[in-house]
Amino acid sequence: MSEKGYLPFKAINVFIERNYLEKVINELLEGIETLSKEEQAEFISFFRKYVNILGFRNPVRAPLSLKIHAYALAFEDKDEVVPYTLTTWAKIKSGLAKQVKNWLESEGWDNLALERSYEADEGFIANWPKGFTFDKLEKNFKKAYPNEKPQRDDLILMTLWISGNLPKEQSDL
Repeated sequence: MSEKGYLPFKAINVFIERNYLEKVINELLEGIETLSKEEQAEFISFFRKYVNILGFRNPVRAPLSLKIHAYALAFEDKDEVVPYTLTTWAKIKSGLAKQVKNWLESEGWDNLALERSYEADEGFIANWPKGFTFDKLEKNFKKAYPNEKPQRDDLILMTLWISGNLPKEQSDL
């Protein structure tokens, strides 16, 4: 942990099962088309910089399954990949992101952000409310948004991302 008490961004991998991470990356790669042309170009540049696929000089041209696998490796290994990936995923899932942010604000959480950028001395804070489990999170969110049915893992990941906090006790979405 750094002086400020930050955990590296890639510490979030403790809370994400590999199958779910690959699902998120698949949603991201398929949802890129919904973003602005500028954001799409920025993503392609980011992808080419951080994702390496054996046999492809341009990893963007690789088959989807290879892209997902290579991207997951980059997400797990490179701290700078996490904030860009989750910021872009939150843009693609903007409806859920806005609901989670509004809900967290109404619950009194602070320092919320839909977008975060990579800074070497920053990351997540291990400042999760004591006794607040993922089950409780899901129950309270459903109480606040009874007509919404987000996937549990998406709700948890979005909450971790927007809050910038990681629990000390729980793991695996």
